Amino acid sequence: TEEFSGHRFEDWQGKPFAAFIVEKDLSLAMEVFQKTLNGEPQHYEVRIKKLDGDILILSVNTAPIFKAGAVVGTVNFGRDITERKQLEEQLRQSQKMEAIGRLAGGVAHDFNNILTGIQGYVDLILMELQEDDPLYRDLKEIQRNAARAANLTRQLLLFSRRQPIEMTPLNLNSTIEDMMKMLNRLIGEDISITTKLTEDLWTVNADPGTIEQVLMNLVVNARDAMPEGGKITIKTENVHIDKKYCRIHRYARPGKFVCLSVQDTGIGMEEVVINQVFEPFFSTKKPGKGTGLGLSVVYGIVKKHEGWIDVKSSPGKGAIFKIYLPAISTKPDEKQEASVSLSAVRGSGERILLVEDDEVVRRFTAKGLSENGYRVFVAANVQEALDIFHQHEGDFDLIFSDVVLSDERGPKLVEQLLKLNPEINILLASGYSDEKSDWSVIKKRKYPYLQKPYSLFELLKCVSDVLKKNYCGKKDENSLY
Repeated sequence: TEEFSGHRFEDWQGKPFAAFIVEKDLSLAMEVFQKTLNGEPQHYEVRIKKLDGDILILSVNTAPIFKAGAVVGTVNFGRDITERKQLEEQLRQSQKMEAIGRLAGGVAHDFNNILTGIQGYVDLILMELQEDDPLYRDLKEIQRNAARAANLTRQLLLFSRRQPIEMTPLNLNSTIEDMMKMLNRLIGEDISITTKLTEDLWTVNADPGTIEQVLMNLVVNARDAMPEGGKITIKTENVHIDKKYCRIHRYARPGKFVCLSVQDTGIGMEEVVINQVFEPFFSTKKPGKGTGLGLSVVYGIVKKHEGWIDVKSSPGKGAIFKIYLPAISTKPDEKQEASVSLSAVRGSGERILLVEDDEVVRRFTAKGLSENGYRVFVAANVQEALDIFHQHEGDFDLIFSDVVLSDERGPKLVEQLLKLNPEINILLASGYSDEKSDWSVIKKRKYPYLQKPYSLFELLKCVSDVLKKNYCGKKDENSLY
């Protein structure tokens, strides 16, 4: 008892066992005790308070002691099952989050096709209107709300880990320092924010945009937990994860990691809230005060970066979120992108075979390309695409195909066409990246890729880049592009 609870024998002696039991388990313990006194052996699990304040879970077998046919006492044998219970809970949480992620990814994929049509047609109409046209302002409002909806689906995809990301060597200290001005604007005057950034911080392989999203979501969450004001501390450190840590946290693995933590002095959370905090649409905020996606997005991003999150909190004592990302030996590099005008991405008669099974997306994409200097040939499925390709003897500058088609996978179609014309350019598009969508082939072949929903400018820019062998902007060995 002393070894696993921290209490000395003298602490227990002469005191009722109930004094050490967690309050919520008292009624169960008393019920079992009464049954044992009635002569019935019992087995139950109970939580007790350790000397250091932690909770211990015991598996207890209790039996009556008989003397002259009467029960005169009980004998109890307790076994520490805390670690086993933690591992079981971690497994349940992991399975639940994976199931929710699959659902979220599927919903977001369908909405991205719808939003591609909405955004695209609004863009086409705006190109025909002057800014003083009465309809212009209304259309801009539709455009803004479509962008908001697209951001919502992007967050669902980030949570479900089906959002393509571009990995590059990154120094988290630089990311944090670049974001401080914006973060200070987010938190308000009654909250202070400080940083404790380790010098010579190890590099991580990460997507800069999604890491910024992680930091912003955590800071906003910390802000909302301090309605009366408080303090936020952002910290980075190099850590070595050992096997002992991994035995308790089965989702972890040994090695060198960079730890990014965000700590607040807010209202804190109960254990039941911590267990649900990464579920999409779960929120303790009032209606209209948040989507409930902020922390679930953080979870999805960190998982996609092959890391994990630890959360520690208790009511009235604030919370700390610790994110662990694997360290790499490569040093970060600096890149700059130049702005591009619409006229620079228009075509000059290049021939494009468009393969898209969603009718609205197909019509918008064909119209958008045709009205901007390209000759477009349209197919709704793989068989139509093959027929058109053969009719024109493969005379195309670009094959632009959706990844998931009604009768076949886009990458498989592309493989067939490349055998007939190895010099042809390829561009693939999809609402999300999924293991069922031949993404191993896309990554291996480094096919250029355009994420749905895309705007007219994004479409034209990506097509122009591919034709100029720029691969939709950035390209590195870790990118889908």
